[in-house]
Amino acid sequence: MSSVVVAASPLAGHTYPMIQIAGALVAAGHDVTFVGGERFADHVARVGATLRPLTGKAAYDDRRMGEFFPERSTLSPGPEMLTWDISHVFGDAIPDQHALIQELLAETPDAVVVAELMFLGGLPSLHGAGVRPRRWIGVGISPLYYPSDDTTPFGPAPVAPGTDQVEANRAMNAGLAAALSGAAEYLQRVADGLGATGFTMPNYFSTMYTEPDDVLQLTVPEFEFPRSDLPENLVRFVGPLPPAAPAGWTEPGWWSELDSDRPVVVVTQGTLANDDLSELVEPTLAAFDGEDVLVVAALGRPITDLVPHVPDNAVIEEFVPFDRLLPHADVLVTNGGYGATQQALAAGVPVVVAGQTEDKPAIAARVGLLGLGIDLRTQRPTPAEVADAVRQVLSTPSFRDKAVELSRAYEKVDGPRLIVDAVAEALRK
Repeated sequence: MSSVVVAASPLAGHTYPMIQIAGALVAAGHDVTFVGGERFADHVARVGATLRPLTGKAAYDDRRMGEFFPERSTLSPGPEMLTWDISHVFGDAIPDQHALIQELLAETPDAVVVAELMFLGGLPSLHGAGVRPRRWIGVGISPLYYPSDDTTPFGPAPVAPGTDQVEANRAMNAGLAAALSGAAEYLQRVADGLGATGFTMPNYFSTMYTEPDDVLQLTVPEFEFPRSDLPENLVRFVGPLPPAAPAGWTEPGWWSELDSDRPVVVVTQGTLANDDLSELVEPTLAAFDGEDVLVVAALGRPITDLVPHVPDNAVIEEFVPFDRLLPHADVLVTNGGYGATQQALAAGVPVVVAGQTEDKPAIAARVGLLGLGIDLRTQRPTPAEVADAVRQVLSTPSFRDKAVELSRAYEKVDGPRLIVDAVAEALRK
């Protein structure tokens, strides 16, 4: 039996996809150790993997980010927060991540490591610090950020009349690299301090793809901006991981209402940025209060945390499996999580996106520019803004047509199988 280490930063949006990958590898016959947050122990056990919990600065809890990172709440979304997150949420975790990976490699030196790209604990061992894994496979759980003359990490650059697009992209990419240079230098110092040699990080967004031995991106090329200068074989597009209802889940009593003639609007703030449901869930409920619309709110957290008022035409659930729900939906209103957005598009459902933190602006940009829905360009829309956007999507067939067209690209890939095949290939090297 081959040994595989699957690793994730202890953020729910980073961890759940990697647990799903761990389950696919267990089903394929591998002995899988999962490196991640201790709060996910039950989920890891259910897929048959063995948890080795993170410790020290790597063991924060994303449900209490303000407690672990009090300074973060004082920062503005954008380059300032992104630089801080790279340095302190992800960079400060490297020493403890590296130490745990080294413990596991001492036990099984021939192990392959499969880690989401923001789990940076592999950088030192890839440059001479300790035992190098047999193969380090990175998994892209966020949009592709690799810089290009054809686009920018967060979408095409705005172009003034008479300005060349390539020139504009190069300028914006250079500006972003400069804005994040402090984070790149910080990561460099952390890796060097652990004994890495010959390691340089001139551009954070390129280094995260060039450092692993392989990179598996959880999307299809059709949901990415074309990059004619993307190095050949740098990234394998394996498609998103399919949603799946957990064992024992049963349809709630309101489920038959999904088959009525009224439109079904699903709203979610995902699993990370859902600490303040007044940002998107509550405005969406208010937007359609009293309307001939069924609103389904999937909270990702206990129902008791919600809302002072739930309209009669809305249902609230802590969790609803999207593989069961989205085929009934007409629109998904989302803050732009990578998984939820792609799950909707894979079901042929157009989206309305309102998100300004983490990778959400990049996802929203793809939705808007590819004609898959509407980017509200805000994190806290008003009920009127949500209602107007949803009505526009419902009344404009091209949004649904584009989503259905993209769904055909998703149908052609089997993410879990392709990932299992990539690990098997790595084990042969």
